[in-house]
Formats: sequence, C-alpha cells, structure tokens
Amino acid sequence: MSLKCIVVDDEPLAIQVLVSFIKKCPDLQLLRSFTNPVDALAYMKENVVDLVFLDIQMQELNGIEFMQLLQNTAKVIIVSAYDDYAVKGFEQEAVDYLLKPVSFDRFTKSVARVVAKNKPVIKEAEKDKYIFVRTDKRIVRLDIRDILFVEALRNYVAIQTGKQKILTLQNLRSFEDLLNDNFIRVHKSFIVALDKIDSIERQRIFIGTHTIPIGESYMKQFMEALTFPK
Repeated sequence: MSLKCIVVDDEPLAIQVLVSFIKKCPDLQLLRSFTNPVDALAYMKENVVDLVFLDIQMQELNGIEFMQLLQNTAKVIIVSAYDDYAVKGFEQEAVDYLLKPVSFDRFTKSVARVVAKNKPVIKEAEKDKYIFVRTDKRIVRLDIRDILFVEALRNYVAIQTGKQKILTLQNLRSFEDLLNDNFIRVHKSFIVALDKIDSIERQRIFIGTHTIPIGESYMKQFMEALTFPK
C-alpha cells in the first residue's frame, strides 16, 4: 500500500505543483493539502499520516516549529525556496530538503528515499515466516509467529513479542502492509495478531498482561475478522 501524505504550504501555486507530482507517484496517496499549518496539525491528530511535504516560511507557524510540535509522528520532506533552514530541518529529522522550484526527477528520488528507509525487509521465499527490522544499532530478525502486536509510539514503533519489545523508527503502515493475514489493524496505533488474543471486552483486547484499545472506526472490520462457531 502507498504512503498517506499531506502537503502544507501557504502558497497555492506551490501546492498545485506538489499535488501534481504526488498523483504521478504510485507509492503516495494524497489525503489533503493545507495552506494553514495549524489546520494541518489538527488534522494529523485525528488521522494517520505517513509523510508530510512541508514549507518553511509560513505566517501562522513556520516549518521548524511545525516539526517540533509534530514530534516525529510522521516523516517530513521540507520543500522551500530558502536553503537557510536546512541544518535546522535535519536536526528535526527531516528526511530530505528540496529547494523550489522542484523538478519531478528530484521529487521522485526523495520519495524513493522515504520508501526505502521505512520499509521492513522481507524475503519473498520466506514470506509470512520472518522479517528484519532496523533498530538504532542493529538489524534484528523476527519470527512473525512470535509477534503479539505492533504499537506506534511518539517517535518509534514498538514490536511486542512474548519475550521482548523491540523499538524501530520504521513506519507502522509498512508493517500493516507486510505482516500476514493473521494480523489486523484495530486502532490508529495498534496492529494485533489474531491468534494471540486471549479475550475481548468493552472495546479492549487482552493479550497476556497487555491491554489494547479498539478504535471505533476499526471495530466493524475487526469483528468481521474473528472466527465464531456456526
């Protein structure tokens, strides 16, 4: 599945260019565009966004301030007419810094960098058996059958197994795409293994000592995925 993205820029013409580029990229799905960064932040509190194309010089809130408030809940590609903020942008962990006017070739290279950086590695011959995830210092192999659930935290994604919790900077959506049919998204921040569920009560899932909420928008799909005797 493609990365869900938004564009935040107070120049409508700049938005038009980026929107036209995004529509040509199969790895991207445009959700919304915003001329007001405050509105964009409010939208991101209620919706899953994987990638933000962000201007720097904006009146309501500049791009650096926006990223500080975002707290790494989504990847950011800065798109600006000014190169003065490149260092500050990368200090806030921007994936790339594009100078306007941006060519489509440069745009696609930047998107490819995001896709490659956030995609867990899985061997096709061993699909549904194990994946590799990147931690801060090493790459760890995980048997898929050992995963209880995957949780999106503020700056990381946590993979909980029966024995350990592994933190990675990879994107929650990439796990949703690659884990097998035994896994289902039950909340904005959680993917669970159906065969690891012990019980369900009042929109909560219990797996061992862990309690996982079920989001209202995910309830119908979750219940349909459960197997009941006929």
